[in-house]
Amino acid sequence: MSPIEAIKKWDRRKKIRYAWIIAGMLLFLPPVAFLPQFVGEANMCGKLCPRMFYIIGANPSFAKIGENILRAWAGATLVGTILIVTFFFGRLWCGHLCPIGGTQEMVSVLIPEKGKIDYRKIPAPPFRYAYFSVYILGATVGIGSIACKFCNFRVIPFLFGSPFVPTYQAYFMTGVGLAGLAVVVLTGFLAWGGRGYCNYLCPIGAMDAIVNRLGANLPFVKRMRVTHSMCTGCGTCQRVCPMAAAKVTGGKANLDPISCLQCRTCEINCPTEAIAWRKK
Repeated sequence: MSPIEAIKKWDRRKKIRYAWIIAGMLLFLPPVAFLPQFVGEANMCGKLCPRMFYIIGANPSFAKIGENILRAWAGATLVGTILIVTFFFGRLWCGHLCPIGGTQEMVSVLIPEKGKIDYRKIPAPPFRYAYFSVYILGATVGIGSIACKFCNFRVIPFLFGSPFVPTYQAYFMTGVGLAGLAVVVLTGFLAWGGRGYCNYLCPIGAMDAIVNRLGANLPFVKRMRVTHSMCTGCGTCQRVCPMAAAKVTGGKANLDPISCLQCRTCEINCPTEAIAWRKK
């Protein structure tokens, strides 16, 4: 493939993926927020919240869990749909449609590389699941609302809606609002690749990654995979992967399905086309 053909291919795939991200922003974020309005909300911090049903308080029971799911039925349905789609088709939500991760990534693209923080030196899976365990534990002992207040699913919709809603503007004048904004800026906007929050702190991403790993074992599903006979071990994929999912070991590239976002950045940049979206 010539360099010009490679650039055209890269541009096309990038444009398609960003078109999906923009569609997700229109569907979930103010002022359009089509899906939240469809269930009677103004943003994702209500019935459509994909985390609210976790917060069940002390002495959890099946009855409490059921009540929470009914109260936040739209968010529970969204999470269930995401996990089913991921199992059979890969991480299409996290990598292509999530308005939160997508917003952080698109803002990050506009920031010079010298001003970014590279979190990829931190081993993602151990940190991610340690935090996820604390998050779930907090939700079961009655302090889950603390994580809720710093939730990016709250902060980013409020950012988009602040030009139109005075209460959203007031939120960012509070200590909680400023702390939430700091989390978005430091782990999203200023993160290398824009996906620090997604890789280390997002509970939806933590569950989605596990389901992706389980589904990757099925022979009839497509995932990002490496053809080792075509791989030269050049390390390009390792350098460009925003999730630190690509590693060169033993002179060959390998992709960790428990971290891979399926953004296809590695595929786009692979000089030998050893990495592709294909079946096992």
